[in-house]
Amino acid sequence: MPILMWLFIVPLISSLMMWLDGAKKTAKVLAFALSLLPLVLLLWNHSELIGMAVNYKWIPSLGINFFLKIDALSLVFLYLTALIIPISILAVNRGSHTHLGLFYALILLLQSLLIGFFTARDLALFTIFWEAMLLPLYLIISFWGGEHRQKAAIKFLVYMIAGSALMIAAILLLYLTSTSGGAGTFNIDALKGIAASTPYAYWIFLIFLLAFAVKTPLFPFHAWLPDAYYQAPTSGTILLSALLSKAGIYGILRIGMELFPELLKEWSFVGLVLAIAGVFYGGLAAWMQNDFKKIFIYSSFSHVNFILAGLFIWHQPAQQGAVLQSVNHAIIITALFLVGAWLESILKNSSMNNVRGLIKYFPQLGWLTMFFVLASVALPGTNSFIGELMILFGLFGQSPWIAAFLGLSIILSALYMLRFMEKVYFGPPVSAQPDWRDIGAKELLIALPLVALVLWIGIYPAPFLNIIKQAMETLFSQGVISS
Repeated sequence: MPILMWLFIVPLISSLMMWLDGAKKTAKVLAFALSLLPLVLLLWNHSELIGMAVNYKWIPSLGINFFLKIDALSLVFLYLTALIIPISILAVNRGSHTHLGLFYALILLLQSLLIGFFTARDLALFTIFWEAMLLPLYLIISFWGGEHRQKAAIKFLVYMIAGSALMIAAILLLYLTSTSGGAGTFNIDALKGIAASTPYAYWIFLIFLLAFAVKTPLFPFHAWLPDAYYQAPTSGTILLSALLSKAGIYGILRIGMELFPELLKEWSFVGLVLAIAGVFYGGLAAWMQNDFKKIFIYSSFSHVNFILAGLFIWHQPAQQGAVLQSVNHAIIITALFLVGAWLESILKNSSMNNVRGLIKYFPQLGWLTMFFVLASVALPGTNSFIGELMILFGLFGQSPWIAAFLGLSIILSALYMLRFMEKVYFGPPVSAQPDWRDIGAKELLIALPLVALVLWIGIYPAPFLNIIKQAMETLFSQGVISS
């Protein structure tokens, strides 16, 4: 069986194993080990992955094939998925969750669906994976979330289905109006040269863009985000912020730039304006919060819109920076929600109103949090500095004034994140509680890969940028447009 099929099937089998026999005390260790298998497969076969494909006839009467293929862009997001999923499993708090076998099974199922989504080259298959991702995330929020989890889960599902239903209609319309040898096609490779010239291409593109904007989300399509992120368990929040948002970004790149490049370019200024509005809306909302989990939530929304601003700047280095920043954001927001969850488990809540000077009692957690906060605000030498610099460089070439305005958001980010550190960790300490304990070696080991990646990308980004450059040059050439 081809490696690509193993990459897709292994987490699917792992999910089934955890569902059927995940009640043991060792379930977390087993789930973590199984979640690492896709990363092992990727690393072991790294040099052979680009260009690897499987193509099986699936529903021949409709021209639907089980067609998966890895290119440079897919590879970036495959590695991201293979990294974040194991950490999300380690973030599960066994003491506060029941039915852990099902919980791990849903995370592993999501891993398989994301691998399928990031490699799908058949538009029908692409849509199936896109839709199927909603189920495990909805169940994770609904079953293991906070006090208002049902309301948050329903709102999440309604928004996702609203965008997705329109996208299904657009795909069917594209299928019916496209011709390849006299018949409609779902094959993305075949659609590349004809999708933009089909009848109703303008409206089909806008529907795709709307669906991706809701899932990422682009301002102002974010109403589902605060409740879903806040009510989800820590693992669910990591999956939503680090991976689901990247599925929307990937969709804009894959469908927008491959199938409708000129239309994406035509709408890029509108997208840029909305994204910049989202950057400042999220930043100002984060500044207003007295709950550190909500600060991280709105910070995540702000930074995702910064990435989208980079995508909508029609400049290759800026778009390369946006893809790199997608990776950076996933790493940093995973780390922030982890350290936030560890602090919340100590304090029993995430309010900042009655805590201060906690660095005295939790020095390891405090300085680890400070490291990720500095990475979040793009301190030179950390990963975000490179991505944000590339985005601003590309925007400066088109409009220095807009670039300067967007650059102010970095100052805003520093203000609200350092305000969080000042209020919670520094200043005169509050009285310690008897059950307060600092994090130990286990938590530091979980955070270590994230620390290493922050520094590696920040100091030596060339290996990552080489793959991303190849991905974006391929997209630009496939879109038959100039940078």
